[in-house]
Amino acid sequence: MSNITIFREIMLKQIITEEGKETSRKELREQLVALNNQQIEFEDKKKKTLTEFSLKGADGAQLDRIRQKFDAEASDFHVRRDELRMNMDALEELVVGEEVVIGSVEGPYDLKVGDTLDGAVNAEIILKDGVVVEIRQ
Repeated sequence: MSNITIFREIMLKQIITEEGKETSRKELREQLVALNNQQIEFEDKKKKTLTEFSLKGADGAQLDRIRQKFDAEASDFHVRRDELRMNMDALEELVVGEEVVIGSVEGPYDLKVGDTLDGAVNAEIILKDGVVVEIRQ
């Protein structure tokens, strides 16, 4: 046998551009606004639920359990907001022209006798504003 098809990981890299950074900024801001809106709805639901249970005669222990449940869910909003802010900070530190790994895909490779294994398993697809500009093998 002189060849075999193997599957290899292909790194996806993005070349940082100012246009790409601005698109990412916009997306992160939109996610932050959406998160804030979700939190407002959540707080309204919390108040409504607590009021309903109070009016139905729930005791203090029941109300505390409900509050604890809502508080646990509320902490998720803080974690997600912190993650978005860290992503915004990280975005600002990216340098235009720099290549960053954005993911990977798996693809086949026809490995032949005489090929170097390093050349067979190391492949990259380079993107610039979503367009493939280079394939490295």
